[in-house]
Amino acid sequence: MKAFGLAGAVFLVYYQIVHSVFDAFCPMLVLTGIPCAGCGLTRAALYLLRGEGVRAAHINPSIFLILFFLLYCGYYRYMKGEKVKRFGLALGILVAGMLAVYGCGMYRYFPDRAPYVYQGNNAAARWVPGYEQWMRGVLAAVRGARGG
Repeated sequence: MKAFGLAGAVFLVYYQIVHSVFDAFCPMLVLTGIPCAGCGLTRAALYLLRGEGVRAAHINPSIFLILFFLLYCGYYRYMKGEKVKRFGLALGILVAGMLAVYGCGMYRYFPDRAPYVYQGNNAAARWVPGYEQWMRGVLAAVRGARGG
């Protein structure tokens, strides 16, 4: 129980620091300014819980992959009372699916549509010389390739 208290305290300290300094929570977004495959999942889950599946899919379609994975695992664990069959395979499919959704989303929407938005207030831009200028070039190239 002590470990959970310590982990919770570390989590709260991390949350407070990164939100006050970077106005973000995701470690990848905080470090690089580039959203990760999980960006938007909390908002998508909240939309799904409110019955707004279309909005959830608009924010991060991976929420449905996670839902199916949880239903699959829950079926074996709680309905059948067994260990989850082919858990590694199911987890691999989930990860591959999330990466595919992320790749498609980044290709179609980065850097101009949430949650695929570049955040300039990041650690690399602050502390790595030339990073912000390099990212501006990358963003200009991406927008130019799209004709925008």
